[in-house]
Amino acid sequence: MKREKSNMFRVLIVLAFAFLGVFSNACNKDDDVETSVDYESSSNWVAKPSPDKAVDVFYVYPTVSSNENGAMDIENDDERALAQGIFQAQASVFQASANVFAPYYRQMSTNVDMTGVALATDTKEFKQGAVDVQDAFEYFIENLNNDRPFIIAGHSQGTMALIELIKNKFGDDQALRNRLVAAYLIGYTVTDNDLTMANLTAAQNATDLGVVVTFNTQSMTSEGGPMLMDGAHCINPLNWRTDSQEADSTANLGAVLFDDATGEFIREVPNYCNAIILDNGGLGANIPTADADTLVFGPYNPGVYHRFDYAFWYRNIEKNVEDRIEAYLNK
Repeated sequence: MKREKSNMFRVLIVLAFAFLGVFSNACNKDDDVETSVDYESSSNWVAKPSPDKAVDVFYVYPTVSSNENGAMDIENDDERALAQGIFQAQASVFQASANVFAPYYRQMSTNVDMTGVALATDTKEFKQGAVDVQDAFEYFIENLNNDRPFIIAGHSQGTMALIELIKNKFGDDQALRNRLVAAYLIGYTVTDNDLTMANLTAAQNATDLGVVVTFNTQSMTSEGGPMLMDGAHCINPLNWRTDSQEADSTANLGAVLFDDATGEFIREVPNYCNAIILDNGGLGANIPTADADTLVFGPYNPGVYHRFDYAFWYRNIEKNVEDRIEAYLNK
Protein backbone atom coordinates (compact mmCIF):
# COMPACT_ATOMS: atom_id res chain seq x y z
CA MET A 1 0.00 0.00 0.00
CA LYS A 2 2.79 2.45 0.87
CA ARG A 3 4.50 1.73 -2.44
CA GLU A 4 1.24 2.36 -4.35
CA LYS A 5 0.68 5.66 -2.56
CA SER A 6 4.27 6.70 -3.19
CA ASN A 7 3.88 6.02 -6.90
CA MET A 8 0.64 7.99 -7.03
CA PHE A 9 2.27 10.92 -5.26
CA ARG A 10 5.12 10.80 -7.74
CA VAL A 11 2.74 10.94 -10.69
CA LEU A 12 0.72 13.77 -9.16
CA ILE A 13 3.77 15.83 -8.28
CA VAL A 14 5.34 15.36 -11.69
CA LEU A 15 2.04 16.24 -13.34
CA ALA A 16 1.96 19.40 -11.29
CA PHE A 17 5.52 20.46 -12.00
CA ALA A 18 4.91 19.92 -15.70
CA PHE A 19 2.91 23.12 -15.56
CA LEU A 20 6.04 25.04 -14.65
CA GLY A 21 7.58 24.26 -18.01
CA VAL A 22 6.32 24.54 -21.57
CA PHE A 23 5.40 21.08 -22.82
CA SER A 24 4.84 22.17 -26.39
CA ASN A 25 5.46 18.69 -27.74
CA ALA A 26 2.89 17.00 -25.54
CA CYS A 27 0.23 16.93 -28.23
CA ASN A 28 2.42 16.46 -31.25
CA LYS A 29 1.90 13.15 -32.99
CA ASP A 30 5.31 11.49 -32.79
CA ASP A 31 6.69 7.98 -32.51
CA ASP A 32 5.48 7.68 -28.91
CA VAL A 33 1.82 8.02 -29.88
CA GLU A 34 -0.09 4.95 -30.96
CA THR A 35 -2.78 4.63 -33.61
CA SER A 36 -5.57 7.15 -33.29
CA VAL A 37 -8.92 6.39 -31.69
CA ASP A 38 -11.83 6.26 -34.15
CA TYR A 39 -14.06 9.03 -32.84
CA GLU A 40 -16.53 8.45 -35.66
CA SER A 41 -17.61 5.43 -33.63
CA SER A 42 -20.15 6.28 -30.94
CA SER A 43 -18.63 3.57 -28.76
CA ASN A 44 -15.62 5.82 -28.19
CA TRP A 45 -17.72 8.51 -26.52
CA VAL A 46 -18.82 8.54 -22.90
CA ALA A 47 -21.59 10.87 -24.07
CA LYS A 48 -22.63 11.73 -27.62
CA PRO A 49 -26.15 13.20 -27.39
CA SER A 50 -28.61 14.19 -30.07
CA PRO A 51 -28.41 17.98 -29.66
CA ASP A 52 -31.55 19.73 -28.46
CA LYS A 53 -29.99 22.84 -26.94
CA ALA A 54 -28.31 25.90 -28.45
CA VAL A 55 -24.89 25.34 -26.84
CA ASP A 56 -22.56 22.33 -26.57
CA VAL A 57 -20.06 21.27 -23.93
CA PHE A 58 -16.88 19.30 -24.68
CA TYR A 59 -15.96 17.65 -21.35
CA VAL A 60 -12.81 15.70 -20.46
CA TYR A 61 -12.83 13.54 -17.32
CA PRO A 62 -10.05 13.49 -14.70
CA THR A 63 -7.77 10.57 -13.84
CA VAL A 64 -9.87 7.49 -13.22
CA SER A 65 -7.52 4.71 -14.34
CA SER A 66 -5.04 2.78 -12.25
CA ASN A 67 -4.25 0.40 -15.10
CA GLU A 68 -0.99 -1.46 -14.48
CA ASN A 69 0.00 -0.85 -18.11
CA GLY A 70 0.23 2.88 -17.43
CA ALA A 71 -2.63 4.00 -19.67
CA MET A 72 -6.39 3.64 -19.55
CA ASP A 73 -7.79 0.77 -21.60
CA ILE A 74 -10.83 2.42 -23.16
CA GLU A 75 -12.11 -0.98 -24.36
CA ASN A 76 -12.27 -2.33 -20.81
CA ASP A 77 -15.77 -2.27 -19.31
CA ASP A 78 -14.55 -1.60 -15.76
CA GLU A 79 -12.41 1.34 -16.88
CA ARG A 80 -15.25 2.73 -18.98
CA ALA A 81 -17.58 2.47 -16.00
CA LEU A 82 -15.24 4.69 -13.97
CA ALA A 83 -15.32 7.34 -16.70
CA GLN A 84 -19.12 7.09 -16.79
CA GLY A 85 -19.32 7.51 -13.02
CA ILE A 86 -17.22 10.67 -12.89
CA PHE A 87 -19.09 12.01 -15.92
CA GLN A 88 -22.31 11.81 -13.92
CA ALA A 89 -20.67 13.36 -10.85
CA GLN A 90 -19.15 16.32 -12.71
CA ALA A 91 -20.47 16.80 -16.24
CA SER A 92 -24.09 16.58 -15.09
CA VAL A 93 -23.61 20.17 -13.89
CA PHE A 94 -23.76 21.26 -17.55
CA GLN A 95 -26.65 19.11 -18.75
CA ALA A 96 -29.49 21.42 -17.79
CA SER A 97 -28.16 24.09 -20.15
CA ALA A 98 -26.18 22.36 -22.88
CA ASN A 99 -25.55 19.25 -24.96
CA VAL A 100 -22.63 17.51 -23.26
CA PHE A 101 -20.16 15.53 -25.38
CA ALA A 102 -17.37 13.55 -23.71
CA PRO A 103 -14.81 11.25 -25.37
CA TYR A 104 -13.07 8.27 -23.92
CA TYR A 105 -9.33 8.88 -24.08
CA ARG A 106 -6.28 6.77 -23.27
CA GLN A 107 -5.27 8.84 -20.29
CA MET A 108 -2.16 8.27 -18.23
CA SER A 109 -2.98 6.01 -15.30
CA THR A 110 -1.69 6.33 -11.74
CA ASN A 111 0.63 3.39 -12.49
CA VAL A 112 2.50 5.04 -15.36
CA ASP A 113 6.18 4.05 -15.52
CA MET A 114 8.26 7.17 -14.91
CA THR A 115 11.60 5.45 -15.38
CA GLY A 116 13.97 7.57 -17.43
CA VAL A 117 11.65 10.57 -17.90
CA ALA A 118 11.77 13.91 -16.14
CA LEU A 119 8.14 14.89 -16.50
CA ALA A 120 4.85 13.05 -16.80
CA THR A 121 4.30 14.92 -20.04
CA ASP A 122 7.35 13.15 -21.44
CA THR A 123 5.67 9.76 -21.15
CA LYS A 124 4.07 8.23 -24.19
CA GLU A 125 0.97 7.64 -22.07
CA PHE A 126 0.35 11.33 -21.41
CA LYS A 127 1.15 12.26 -25.01
CA GLN A 128 -1.21 9.58 -26.21
CA GLY A 129 -4.04 10.82 -24.00
CA ALA A 130 -3.48 14.46 -24.95
CA VAL A 131 -3.52 13.60 -28.65
CA ASP A 132 -6.73 11.61 -28.14
CA VAL A 133 -8.36 14.67 -26.56
CA GLN A 134 -7.26 16.87 -29.45
CA ASP A 135 -8.44 14.32 -32.02
CA ALA A 136 -11.80 14.03 -30.28
CA PHE A 137 -12.18 17.81 -30.14
CA GLU A 138 -11.37 18.16 -33.82
CA TYR A 139 -13.96 15.48 -34.65
CA PHE A 140 -16.46 17.21 -32.38
CA ILE A 141 -15.96 20.59 -34.08
CA GLU A 142 -16.04 19.19 -37.61
CA ASN A 143 -18.85 16.65 -37.27
CA LEU A 144 -20.95 17.11 -34.13
CA ASN A 145 -20.99 20.78 -33.15
CA ASN A 146 -22.57 22.23 -36.33
CA ASP A 147 -21.15 25.70 -35.59
CA ARG A 148 -22.99 26.06 -32.28
CA PRO A 149 -21.33 28.06 -29.48
CA PHE A 150 -19.58 25.73 -27.05
CA ILE A 151 -18.00 25.34 -23.65
CA ILE A 152 -14.94 23.21 -22.89
CA ALA A 153 -14.65 21.75 -19.42
CA GLY A 154 -12.52 19.32 -17.48
CA HIS A 155 -10.91 18.46 -14.20
CA SER A 156 -7.42 17.42 -13.08
CA GLN A 157 -5.75 15.43 -15.89
CA GLY A 158 -8.70 16.37 -18.09
CA THR A 159 -7.92 20.03 -17.50
CA MET A 160 -4.25 19.36 -18.12
CA ALA A 161 -5.04 17.93 -21.56
CA LEU A 162 -7.41 20.82 -22.28
CA ILE A 163 -4.73 23.38 -21.45
CA GLU A 164 -2.61 21.79 -24.17
CA LEU A 165 -5.63 21.84 -26.46
CA ILE A 166 -6.32 25.55 -26.06
CA LYS A 167 -2.66 26.41 -26.57
CA ASN A 168 -2.53 24.34 -29.75
CA LYS A 169 -5.93 25.12 -31.25
CA PHE A 170 -7.22 28.47 -29.99
CA GLY A 171 -4.26 30.84 -30.16
CA ASP A 172 -4.41 31.46 -33.91
CA ASP A 173 -8.10 30.71 -34.49
CA GLN A 174 -10.24 33.78 -33.90
CA ALA A 175 -13.36 32.07 -35.27
CA LEU A 176 -12.99 29.26 -32.74
CA ARG A 177 -12.44 31.70 -29.89
CA ASN A 178 -15.53 33.66 -30.97
CA ARG A 179 -17.71 30.58 -30.42
CA LEU A 180 -16.25 29.81 -26.99
CA VAL A 181 -18.73 30.68 -24.25
CA ALA A 182 -16.18 29.80 -21.55
CA ALA A 183 -13.60 27.20 -20.59
CA TYR A 184 -14.10 25.61 -17.16
CA LEU A 185 -10.54 24.42 -16.56
CA ILE A 186 -10.90 23.34 -12.95
CA GLY A 187 -8.56 21.42 -10.69
CA TYR A 188 -5.17 22.41 -12.14
CA THR A 189 -3.04 25.51 -12.39
CA VAL A 190 -3.76 27.85 -15.29
CA THR A 191 -1.00 30.47 -15.68
CA ASP A 192 -0.57 33.71 -17.60
CA ASN A 193 1.67 31.82 -20.02
CA ASP A 194 -1.09 29.30 -20.76
CA LEU A 195 -3.58 32.09 -21.39
CA THR A 196 -1.17 34.03 -23.59
CA MET A 197 -0.46 31.02 -25.77
CA ALA A 198 -4.20 30.35 -26.11
CA ASN A 199 -5.00 34.04 -26.70
CA LEU A 200 -7.58 33.86 -23.91
CA THR A 201 -8.09 35.67 -20.61
CA ALA A 202 -9.09 34.55 -17.13
CA ALA A 203 -12.68 35.12 -16.02
CA GLN A 204 -13.22 38.28 -13.98
CA ASN A 205 -16.95 38.06 -13.21
CA ALA A 206 -20.03 35.88 -13.59
CA THR A 207 -20.89 36.61 -17.20
CA ASP A 208 -17.77 37.58 -19.15
CA LEU A 209 -17.35 35.48 -22.27
CA GLY A 210 -14.62 33.52 -24.03
CA VAL A 211 -12.78 33.30 -20.72
CA VAL A 212 -11.15 30.63 -18.56
CA VAL A 213 -12.83 29.75 -15.25
CA THR A 214 -10.38 28.03 -12.91
CA PHE A 215 -9.80 27.28 -9.22
CA ASN A 216 -8.32 24.67 -6.85
CA THR A 217 -10.22 23.98 -3.62
CA GLN A 218 -8.57 23.54 -0.22
CA SER A 219 -9.09 24.20 3.47
CA MET A 220 -8.29 27.64 4.86
CA THR A 221 -5.04 26.38 6.39
CA SER A 222 -3.82 23.87 3.78
CA GLU A 223 -0.56 24.45 1.95
CA GLY A 224 -2.25 23.19 -1.20
CA GLY A 225 -1.50 20.19 -3.36
CA PRO A 226 0.61 19.39 -6.42
CA MET A 227 -2.08 20.77 -8.73
CA LEU A 228 -1.72 24.28 -7.26
CA MET A 229 1.44 26.15 -8.27
CA ASP A 230 2.82 29.66 -8.42
CA GLY A 231 0.93 31.93 -10.76
CA ALA A 232 -2.35 30.05 -10.56
CA HIS A 233 -5.43 32.02 -11.56
CA CYS A 234 -8.48 31.65 -9.33
CA ILE A 235 -12.06 32.86 -9.36
CA ASN A 236 -14.49 32.48 -6.46
CA PRO A 237 -17.48 30.38 -7.60
CA LEU A 238 -19.78 31.88 -4.96
CA ASN A 239 -19.37 35.58 -5.78
CA TRP A 240 -17.47 35.35 -9.10
CA ARG A 241 -14.78 37.75 -7.94
CA THR A 242 -11.03 37.41 -8.29
CA ASP A 243 -10.05 39.39 -5.19
CA SER A 244 -9.96 38.25 -1.57
CA GLN A 245 -13.53 39.22 -0.69
CA GLU A 246 -15.08 36.28 1.09
CA ALA A 247 -18.46 34.83 0.14
CA ASP A 248 -20.18 33.26 3.14
CA SER A 249 -22.04 29.97 3.07
CA THR A 250 -25.40 31.64 2.41
CA ALA A 251 -24.15 32.27 -1.15
CA ASN A 252 -23.58 28.55 -1.66
CA LEU A 253 -26.63 27.32 -3.61
CA GLY A 254 -25.79 23.75 -2.84
CA ALA A 255 -23.05 21.17 -2.70
CA VAL A 256 -23.98 17.94 -4.48
CA LEU A 257 -22.03 14.85 -3.47
CA PHE A 258 -21.79 11.75 -5.63
CA ASP A 259 -19.98 8.43 -5.53
CA ASP A 260 -17.42 9.34 -8.20
CA ALA A 261 -16.83 5.72 -9.18
CA THR A 262 -20.47 4.93 -9.92
CA GLY A 263 -22.06 8.35 -10.40
CA GLU A 264 -24.60 7.52 -7.68
CA PHE A 265 -26.11 10.59 -6.00
CA ILE A 266 -25.38 10.70 -2.26
CA ARG A 267 -26.77 13.99 -0.91
CA GLU A 268 -27.27 17.68 -1.55
CA VAL A 269 -26.52 20.34 1.08
CA PRO A 270 -27.61 23.97 0.57
CA ASN A 271 -25.39 26.66 2.13
CA TYR A 272 -22.65 24.06 2.42
CA CYS A 273 -19.59 26.25 2.96
CA ASN A 274 -17.98 29.64 2.38
CA ALA A 275 -15.34 30.49 -0.23
CA ILE A 276 -12.41 32.89 -0.31
CA ILE A 277 -9.36 33.23 -2.56
CA LEU A 278 -6.22 32.68 -0.48
CA ASP A 279 -2.77 34.22 -0.76
CA ASN A 280 -1.40 31.04 -2.36
CA GLY A 281 -3.96 31.22 -5.18
CA GLY A 282 -6.09 28.43 -3.77
CA LEU A 283 -9.83 28.59 -3.16
CA GLY A 284 -10.29 28.33 0.59
CA ALA A 285 -13.33 26.78 2.26
CA ASN A 286 -14.51 25.89 5.74
CA ILE A 287 -16.46 22.70 5.14
CA PRO A 288 -18.59 21.03 7.84
CA THR A 289 -16.47 19.38 10.51
CA ALA A 290 -18.13 16.01 10.02
CA ASP A 291 -17.21 16.01 6.33
CA ALA A 292 -13.67 17.21 7.02
CA ASP A 293 -13.27 14.13 9.21
CA THR A 294 -15.06 11.55 7.04
CA LEU A 295 -14.87 12.43 3.33
CA VAL A 296 -12.15 10.62 1.38
CA PHE A 297 -9.85 13.27 -0.08
CA GLY A 298 -7.23 11.06 -1.71
CA PRO A 299 -3.42 11.01 -1.50
CA TYR A 300 -2.86 14.73 -1.09
CA ASN A 301 -1.61 17.13 1.55
CA PRO A 302 -4.01 17.68 4.46
CA GLY A 303 -6.91 19.93 3.56
CA VAL A 304 -6.65 19.51 -0.21
CA TYR A 305 -10.22 19.16 -1.49
CA HIS A 306 -9.22 18.44 -5.09
CA ARG A 307 -11.69 15.58 -5.49
CA PHE A 308 -14.57 17.93 -4.65
CA ASP A 309 -13.75 20.87 -6.95
CA TYR A 310 -17.11 20.39 -8.68
CA ALA A 311 -19.13 18.90 -5.80
CA PHE A 312 -18.74 21.69 -3.21
CA TRP A 313 -19.87 24.37 -5.69
CA TYR A 314 -22.15 22.26 -7.86
CA ARG A 315 -25.31 24.42 -7.92
CA ASN A 316 -23.33 27.65 -8.28
CA ILE A 317 -21.41 26.26 -11.25
CA GLU A 318 -24.68 25.03 -12.74
CA LYS A 319 -26.22 28.49 -12.37
CA ASN A 320 -23.13 30.16 -13.79
CA VAL A 321 -23.20 27.94 -16.88
CA GLU A 322 -26.80 29.03 -17.43
CA ASP A 323 -25.91 32.70 -16.91
CA ARG A 324 -22.90 32.65 -19.25
CA ILE A 325 -24.88 30.89 -21.96
CA GLU A 326 -27.67 33.45 -21.63
CA ALA A 327 -25.14 36.28 -21.84
CA TYR A 328 -23.58 34.73 -24.94
CA LEU A 329 -26.89 34.18 -26.74
CA ASN A 330 -28.02 37.73 -25.91
CA LYS A 331 -24.75 39.48 -26.75
